[in-house]
Amino acid sequence: MFRTASSFVCQKRRGRKEIPYAEAVETRHDLTPLRSLLNHLGDPDEGPAVIHIAGSNGKGSVAASLQNILSLASYKTALYTSPHLEKMNERICINGEDISDEDLRRLCHKVREESEKLYPTPNAFDLLTAVAFLYFQEQQVDFLILEVGLGGRLDSTNVVKSKILSIICHIALEHTEILGDSLEKIAEEKGGIITADTPVLLMRQKREVEEVIRRIAHKKNAAFLSTNPHFLHSYPFHPDNGYQYFSYKERKEYALSLLGDYQLDNAMVILDAVDYLKSSGYRIPEEAVKLGLYTVQWKGRFEVLKRNPLFILDGAHNPQAMTAVVRSVEMLFPHYQKRVFFSVMADKDYSSMLHILKRNSQSFTFLSGGPHRGKKSGGLGKRVEERVRWGNSHCQKPGRGTRL
Repeated sequence: MFRTASSFVCQKRRGRKEIPYAEAVETRHDLTPLRSLLNHLGDPDEGPAVIHIAGSNGKGSVAASLQNILSLASYKTALYTSPHLEKMNERICINGEDISDEDLRRLCHKVREESEKLYPTPNAFDLLTAVAFLYFQEQQVDFLILEVGLGGRLDSTNVVKSKILSIICHIALEHTEILGDSLEKIAEEKGGIITADTPVLLMRQKREVEEVIRRIAHKKNAAFLSTNPHFLHSYPFHPDNGYQYFSYKERKEYALSLLGDYQLDNAMVILDAVDYLKSSGYRIPEEAVKLGLYTVQWKGRFEVLKRNPLFILDGAHNPQAMTAVVRSVEMLFPHYQKRVFFSVMADKDYSSMLHILKRNSQSFTFLSGGPHRGKKSGGLGKRVEERVRWGNSHCQKPGRGTRL
């Protein structure tokens, strides 16, 4: 099936240049093209109870966990995320089941044909978002959980008119050329998902971020909610068990299948969101909450691919996330010797991430990323040797990867 967001919309439309999503967000001023398309399609974004999630790190884990919990509570729950790991279908799912190739192909053609009638034309991610809304409308879902793709204010997902809750996870310096060069500016963009008279739940974090989100919430008459780490308690981790145990507020010794100490921050957000939904009249049995946290899966986030030898896969893509990964490895597996396999997009702050990773790591192997945005392994190894002090390490001639 389709493997990139543009493969179904551009295939290639003769004479029309494909615009990368980041560039599209940077250059557009509003969501009018997508709104117009949705109007032509019958406003498929209207109907379900929408939970909108933004943030630099953690939003995918929070979204997947909430879907798992609400599905177990007998609600038909849709989830729209980005990017995908292997194929496009992963982005559009209901109760953990991805959209079929047949449905995806059918709706892609429908949306593409309708978009041809419009000017200005929606970008590739706008079109995919329209496909997701159409599918969820057909399936008559109860809940729709939307993960922001980039930023928030001008993201395709922010086209929805009505939400029941906005959630903002950890905010870090990322996409600074588009979102701004400070936490305050980035928080302003991500806070753009806050809707008038609709509560926003913020993961507790740096004061400058909280001040921005509070100000936006006050301006829009949106109730401000925040997690409280004072009520969080974690228990010693045992590798043979494979779960993290924690208590938060009145909930005691819950098991969390997602590993990493940062997942405890995400768990606070999830539980506070569940409590808000309960207070709003939704019936969510506590057994669904416990089982949802216990069974949720989210690939590529501190994912244990193999236990002997231990092999962990994580998609950390900024210094804050990389710090959390290193801290989690040292906390959960303190006596393991660490070898790093590293691949990165060229526009990421890879020097800072590698500087964080080099602590207590025995060796590095660099692998080239994707053909368009990926950093080449050879150039990465050379650049890193120039900018990061590695002690007695050395760089070998690149083959399938470059090793330090």
